Amino acid sequence: MKRPQRIAFRPLVRFWSVLPRPSAASLPDLIMFSGGLALFYGVVEVGRNWLGPSTPHVEISRRLGALPVYAGYSLLRIALAYLLSLLFAVTYGYIAAYRPRAERFMIPLLDVLQSIPVASFLPPVMLAMAAVFPGRQLGVEMGAILRIFTGQVWNMAFSFYASLKSIPREMREAASIYRFNWWQRFMQIELPFATIGLVWNSMMSVAGAWFVLMLCEQFTLQSRDFRLPGLGSYLQAASDSGDTHSIFLGVFTMIAVIVLI
Repeated sequence: MKRPQRIAFRPLVRFWSVLPRPSAASLPDLIMFSGGLALFYGVVEVGRNWLGPSTPHVEISRRLGALPVYAGYSLLRIALAYLLSLLFAVTYGYIAAYRPRAERFMIPLLDVLQSIPVASFLPPVMLAMAAVFPGRQLGVEMGAILRIFTGQVWNMAFSFYASLKSIPREMREAASIYRFNWWQRFMQIELPFATIGLVWNSMMSVAGAWFVLMLCEQFTLQSRDFRLPGLGSYLQAASDSGDTHSIFLGVFTMIAVIVLI
């Protein structure tokens, strides 16, 4: 009896033979492509959640698979609050350093604001944002971001202001000799001179933002539920249920995110 010929598989074998073989050189491209897909999916998912209707009661999952998603939400809130803080610090410090009349009240005001306990901003900011965006999850998210902003921004603004005030006179004279406009002076002298202070105070601000984030993600007011999915609410839910295993996983994930940052 004749053995059947495997003719049908020949085109498939020929096609497989001409496919490019993966190599170590293509690994960075594969990682970048996968990261781009993950980033695109994350933006779509965040936009769908934030622009959707607000959730009257948030269910916090303690599954292991929820931890990467919650870590991403927490990191996104801190990142957006940091960008807002950096923009405010540079603008506020620049105006205060070069406008003597404004400096007289801007610096004392900044000192007063940083002296207010960070927890005091939470209820009014959250309620105000919920009123600005009624019935939308965006209001609760913006309230949390602005609340983190109040825990980050003050020392960064002081740092940039102090750096501008301490620029050596010789550097300012060099800028005048070369006829720098305000943008050239800012980009080539002022911002580089203030970078070390901004980087150091940014580290301190982001470290303090984790404490504020924990408060924001667990916030409830009487019958209103302002909780947000994130590492803070995950740890709170695990603590309320006495789930030691989930607490350990949540703390380990937070430490891993901080080390990566």
